[in-house]
Amino acid sequence: MLSDGYLISGKLARMVSLIRNVAFDCPDPYALATFWSSVIGAPVHADCAPGDDDAVIEPDSGPRLFFQAVPEAKVVKNRVHVCLQPRGAQRDAEVTRVVGLGASVLADHRGADGSGWVVLQDPAGNEFCLTRSDEERCG
Repeated sequence: MLSDGYLISGKLARMVSLIRNVAFDCPDPYALATFWSSVIGAPVHADCAPGDDDAVIEPDSGPRLFFQAVPEAKVVKNRVHVCLQPRGAQRDAEVTRVVGLGASVLADHRGADGSGWVVLQDPAGNEFCLTRSDEERCG
């Protein structure tokens, strides 16, 4: 019996855990999932509906986003948050787009030289960041 690994094709591999989902506590899971669906361009799962206690988005890559109803309001800063990197747009244009979807800017850490990031809140108050695109980093 292996206590810290398992065999793959006769080779010992370490046991690891994969990120299954990133969970968001919120008062209205379907509404928040709809917001995030627009942000990341992946649909809310077809089995989810308004009024459900949870909702899920399963993007083509990366972990699922899981939204669950909780009775209490958010009171303090998140200890863990999602950092987004735009694809097909620059950071500043993406900040404008996401604010148009219902996010609000919480803190602006953009530098005059184009470096930095923006901290935003989704409609339920969960913080997330928008960083520069790959093109902005390499350009």
